[in-house]
Amino acid sequence: MDLHGYGVHEAWEAYRKATSDCYTQKIKTLRVITGQGEIQKEFLGWVEADPHAKSAKTQGKNTGAFVVNIRPHNAPKKVNEPESAPNLELLFKKFKRWE
Repeated sequence: MDLHGYGVHEAWEAYRKATSDCYTQKIKTLRVITGQGEIQKEFLGWVEADPHAKSAKTQGKNTGAFVVNIRPHNAPKKVNEPESAPNLELLFKKFKRWE
């Protein structure tokens, strides 16, 4: 999937729908092109927070493209523990909802 041209919020929603669809259809990997901007900077945090994603790696030297490994149906879903939960403070500040 190519996320060029999406805003960060719209890209997150499209990514989550795609990983959910892959999980449901038992597709093992999803190639995601983020480009080199804000989405690319946040992408690994999205993968960490996604219950359907197992892991993600960049494709070779291209840091704006990732291969996401989708969690198998029989694998336990991720449970974010307090020490492994993503730090959302940056996102709240970015969208001016932190007070």
